[in-house]
Amino acid sequence: MIRRGFLLAAGSVALARNARGEPVANIRREGSIALVDLKWSGKAPTFPLFRGVASGDFRGDVEVRIATKSEPVRYRNYLAFYRLAEALGSKLVPRSAMFPVRLSNLLLGLRGDPAGLSLLREDLAVLNDGTVAVLVSEPIEAGHDIECTAGPEVKSWRAWAEGRSSVPSERRALVSGYVEALVLDYLAAQTRRSFATLDDDFGAFHLTDNGSAFSEQPDPQGLDMILAELKRVTRFPRGFVQRLREFDRSRAEKALHAGPFSAWLVASRPISEMMERRDAVLSLIGARIAELGEGEALGFP
Repeated sequence: MIRRGFLLAAGSVALARNARGEPVANIRREGSIALVDLKWSGKAPTFPLFRGVASGDFRGDVEVRIATKSEPVRYRNYLAFYRLAEALGSKLVPRSAMFPVRLSNLLLGLRGDPAGLSLLREDLAVLNDGTVAVLVSEPIEAGHDIECTAGPEVKSWRAWAEGRSSVPSERRALVSGYVEALVLDYLAAQTRRSFATLDDDFGAFHLTDNGSAFSEQPDPQGLDMILAELKRVTRFPRGFVQRLREFDRSRAEKALHAGPFSAWLVASRPISEMMERRDAVLSLIGARIAELGEGEALGFP
């Protein structure tokens, strides 16, 4: 009965197609993975978030987002933001990778979750090779979400980053991460971040809400708001700034244009715009160094 149910589910999904209506297969293979015990979290029904257990390139508990016909390439936004953070040596974004998972294997992983299977039954984006694009990320095990604009934690970090009061030694890593997050969001035109995840065990925070990064139509007003916050920052992380200086166009393309053209995570124009924003941030940092001296302006590790 279970096998028959899987076959019925498989028969009800449609192939992902391009603008001409042709089936497409453009996932750059990053390794291998097996997923079991998938359970829908109840979040984001058009690009649904599941939790499960992985073996292969990821091991243990994972978060899984599954491509749908509604959002067949939404994974690119998340993965591009992770690749940007990785290229700059930032640990704020949990490790993430994309895998093409065979439909039959995915359905096996979902067999204990009738609600999740029902959600996906009519909306799975199946590629012409019989696989489904699955974004896998490491979870924040002991984390809770915090509000990014007016939450009490962020208000404190903002005050410390702007030099309105001295930073307690036990909060320096969090404030440094907050400044990194502002720069990453500005570079990636991620203007709609609503929350971050605070890791209760390690006293760190992480950026997981990355689906709006590298939008095809960046919000100028949102970018101006992030830049205004950066202009008020008086201390920057030294190591991060050095890697930002080294992050030239070739490194950006290595991070975001890996593989064939069909597998690029970001088009060329958003990369050009990102590099212009990088220059603006470095100019701003240079002005702070001229004002305060390098030791003060790059006072975070």
